[in-house]
Amino acid sequence: MTRLFVNTLLSFTAEGRTERVLWLDPLGRGCFMIDVDAAGAMPVFRRSEEIDRMRADVLLAEVIDDPWLAPLNEATIPEKHRARRDAAWSLIGPLVVEVPAIFHPEERGRLVQRIVEERDSNRFTLYRLLRRYWQRGLSPNALLPDYDRCGGRGKAKAVSGKKRGRVSATGIVGVNVDTEMRGLFRDTVTRYFAVNRRLDMAGCYDMLIYDHFADLEIDEDTGRQRAIVRPEHPTARQFRYWSEKDNDVFLLERQRRTPRVYDKDMRALLGTSTSEVFGPGSRYQIDATIADVYLVSRLNPSRLVGRPVLYIVIDVFSRMIVGMYVGFEGPSWVGAMMAIANAAMDKVAYCRGFGIEIDEVDWPCHHLPDKLLGDRGEMIGTSVETLIKNFHVEVENTAPYRADWKGIVERRFRLLPATFRAYVPGYIDVDFQERGARDYRLDGKLNIDDFTAVIIHCVRYYNTQHLIRSYPRDRQVIAEEVKAIPIELWEWGIARRSGQLRSYPPDLVKLSVLPSDDAVVTMHGIRFYGCFYTCTKAMAEHWFERARQTGTWTVRVSYDPRNMNEIYLHDEDQGRIRFIPCVMTDRSAAYRDRTLWEIDQVRQEERRIQNAHAPRALQGRMDMLQAAQDIVSAAEDRHAAAAPGGSDAGKLKDIRQNRQQERRDNQDREAFRIGKDATAPTGGARVVPLLPKPPAEDDFSLPTAGDLRKPRREGEDDDGRR
Repeated sequence: MTRLFVNTLLSFTAEGRTERVLWLDPLGRGCFMIDVDAAGAMPVFRRSEEIDRMRADVLLAEVIDDPWLAPLNEATIPEKHRARRDAAWSLIGPLVVEVPAIFHPEERGRLVQRIVEERDSNRFTLYRLLRRYWQRGLSPNALLPDYDRCGGRGKAKAVSGKKRGRVSATGIVGVNVDTEMRGLFRDTVTRYFAVNRRLDMAGCYDMLIYDHFADLEIDEDTGRQRAIVRPEHPTARQFRYWSEKDNDVFLLERQRRTPRVYDKDMRALLGTSTSEVFGPGSRYQIDATIADVYLVSRLNPSRLVGRPVLYIVIDVFSRMIVGMYVGFEGPSWVGAMMAIANAAMDKVAYCRGFGIEIDEVDWPCHHLPDKLLGDRGEMIGTSVETLIKNFHVEVENTAPYRADWKGIVERRFRLLPATFRAYVPGYIDVDFQERGARDYRLDGKLNIDDFTAVIIHCVRYYNTQHLIRSYPRDRQVIAEEVKAIPIELWEWGIARRSGQLRSYPPDLVKLSVLPSDDAVVTMHGIRFYGCFYTCTKAMAEHWFERARQTGTWTVRVSYDPRNMNEIYLHDEDQGRIRFIPCVMTDRSAAYRDRTLWEIDQVRQEERRIQNAHAPRALQGRMDMLQAAQDIVSAAEDRHAAAAPGGSDAGKLKDIRQNRQQERRDNQDREAFRIGKDATAPTGGARVVPLLPKPPAEDDFSLPTAGDLRKPRREGEDDDGRR
């Protein structure tokens, strides 16, 4: 026989029946079992051969989950329930120990009769208690009363003519909610409440009454239709009760708020970001916010320049702020690249630039991570490709509108302002722009360098002194008594988890995080956003001559949008990317010391002027065309009026002589006359020659420029005669 155990549940798959093993024969001949679901079941004997055969035919399977073996705390059982259990156990306790006699019908009857006579009990009660004890797990707790199953808990009461529920205090009789009315409730919730976030449950109830429990009647006083509520209609309490009972309230809330908002603000928070990393440098999170403080200009302290953008790069494992950037670049890749470059640079030199002296141990972060998590707007696209290729940093993007996916860095934006808002002038308080509130913009006194220094001190305090109360420490961290302070977690993680972090030259990191794009090599230089550049590589390899002779081609460059005086050419010789500086040529001198935004504004203004002038230029071309057509038309009329003479061959033959005659006439008409009105019409005063006019063959007039350029053929004289 296959090995079984007492209290094991076996399922007879073909018959859909489940039985419990009550007793095993010591000689292995079989066992007593009982059907756990039958109301009048009694123990039956199953032979070993039968059980083995059914198991071999896959007709018998062991049930793992026993529904009756739920552990109960004795203190949580009501006193009345324990009293009924103990009384029942005192009746059948002497019977259940009589095994296997109690399982045989004849012996069971004799034993039950003895208890009936001794305890003055009822045999039917004893059989019911024995059956419950055997079916429900051979435990005294199986005799607890089933009060939790009494009544119609979880079941709707049958609809009858009598009103269900409590009597209304207002005297309104009300109506019973039947299956059809519940369908109207669900339809109203689906049509109005689920799709209209501005509509609450009370407004949804009004729509239910208007659609299904009101009649349109003509008002005799106004002549207009009115919705008259019927006397028999469900109450708002009934509508709310059945709506919550028949609908998934969480699904409704998800539909009303949209899935992205629900998942961000209302979902369950079961995991932690720390569980996804192993040690420092495993993953950085980066994000930006607009600081709630107004700054002034460095050059003119009386001029407000607005609110700065604060970028934070944080290590997920240690919560260490490893990089930062304060500037006026909007949340974009430009600001993100500055924060990433700061994460890889030496913090001692960085802080010294703002007049703050620190030690290496105060901020020992000058590394790049294995993974970098940021927003899609900054970390998606081609700008980050160079960083990925050069340093093998895996860039991850959050889903749209899911800032909670990088909640660690988001939380820092609430901690940092809390440390400086009481001391920084120009900080925007919660009552900003309310009626009667002070305009905090007028209090601004810090410039960008001052505010950066304040943020550095805040970051230094947070990294070295702030105790993170909600940090999920693992067993090893607890065992070694490591405090949840970022600097201690960072140092412990480097020693125990991550080993040596990856460090790179800051200049190389800066070049790698610059945005990149395609530029065009032309005969005037490397054209990029309307500016022209040159470099040593292009001059040595005659790029610009080749572009003029064979055509243009594109190259990859990186650039700093804040200053376009230089761009950096990607040189991929021998499979490695090098950055070659390219300087702006004199052709683009007007764009020197300008940002990309300013250059784009200038080019847009030029295009605007061109587009604005286009209608005028078009009209000028139309006037020119009309004038030319008028002249041509007059010439054609004049030519048609003149009587043509001679043949076509004769006309072609005398072209040279005609040209000479026409040239002499033009010379006479175009000659300069000093002291006389050059604009006088030729029909006025006539010039009388002092000498007689020489014959045509002795023409001594000056040759024209065209005659001087025209080569003479051998044997021709000055007039072209041979």
